[in-house]
Amino acid sequence: MVGFKSSTNANTAVQMLLKRLKTITPTAQEVSLHLSLNRIAYEDITSKNNIPVSDKSSMDGYAVSAEDTFSASETNPLILRIVGKVNIGTFPSITVKHGEATEIATGAYTPKGANAVVMIEHSTKLSNNRVQVIRPVVPYQNISRLGDDVKKGQIVLKKGLKVKPQDIGLLAELGVSRLNVVEKPRVAVVSTGNELIDITQESKKSKIFDVNRHMTIASVTDLGGEPLDMGIVKDEFDAIKNLLLKSLSLADIVIVSAGTSVGEKDLVPDVLDSLDRKGMLLHGVSIKPGYPTGIAIIKGKPVISLPGFPVSNFMAFNVIARPLIAHMLGTRVDPEPSVRAKMVSRVTNSGGFRVFVRVKIMRSAEGFKAEPIAASGSGILTSLTNADGIVTIPEDREGLDEGEDVEVTLLRPIR
Repeated sequence: MVGFKSSTNANTAVQMLLKRLKTITPTAQEVSLHLSLNRIAYEDITSKNNIPVSDKSSMDGYAVSAEDTFSASETNPLILRIVGKVNIGTFPSITVKHGEATEIATGAYTPKGANAVVMIEHSTKLSNNRVQVIRPVVPYQNISRLGDDVKKGQIVLKKGLKVKPQDIGLLAELGVSRLNVVEKPRVAVVSTGNELIDITQESKKSKIFDVNRHMTIASVTDLGGEPLDMGIVKDEFDAIKNLLLKSLSLADIVIVSAGTSVGEKDLVPDVLDSLDRKGMLLHGVSIKPGYPTGIAIIKGKPVISLPGFPVSNFMAFNVIARPLIAHMLGTRVDPEPSVRAKMVSRVTNSGGFRVFVRVKIMRSAEGFKAEPIAASGSGILTSLTNADGIVTIPEDREGLDEGEDVEVTLLRPIR
């Protein structure tokens, strides 16, 4: 590990970064309800109305005074006079008196004087505007009462929560057409390397297509950030410095891939040190894959220096950038789906590192089993694309035993 400034525990690295950024205040952006899906609520949203706005029927049947029905039975049916009909979408002007009933549809508001609804199955309509009731009802039976769903002044969406489809449904019911969400943090994404070409360029034997930039852009989008594609920069000190300065002027976060180790062409740490008198906050995070990760704060903005190998890049992004973007959005990191499984074979940890083991999930009569993927090098991207999930070996464990029960963080639904 010679050449690295530190070997920092992953949790400590995240805490150090977020502590330095604790004064960041998210900015509001007003959007239409239809564009609010998966955005973060900027403020508490409270209801200006009760839902329902008045008592309404939850059944098709007859609105009645419950007290009239207490003696009703199949052997002693109650006969009531029908004085009208209430359909959904209208507000009744009828008043129900003792001995009377109104026909009522599901979702229709109950008329004055009625405090229960007899289900249509428990009644028979007779001639001469009469109805026979064979089952009693108690007060407010089959009625959704005023404010049962939402009360006026109630918080219906809390600040910092992600807007989900069901939230949009409720906000629509409340007549909310626009709302304030947290403005997406702008994340500049840079790749370094003389060997890289973009996927829009013609393939060359001596060059490789840039993977990390596109993968990072997708990850930023998935987490609710706004990626800014800053392209590829060659392994030249001034070129990297100029592009990072431009990125810092445009974005809230800068993520740079490759050039972060300790080789001759790994210039990113030196560039970052030159941009701020305090230099890099840390260089070397105790994760495998992903150790060469570096973090700096330049001009008050976080810069994450990710390793060049794609799997290392992916893992380090999830460890550092996921909580950072959530912090900038004023929310918590979304929980990742997971399952419990038993290890098919033993895996080891050299100690002091958080190790991410890519696994296939298999179904068995005893439950799920996790089989480590043999091709687990940090440059083998198919070890991620072929994996169903990740098993984490904590820093204080020497490994995981065959048959051990583990938590598998899923990368995709189990096939």
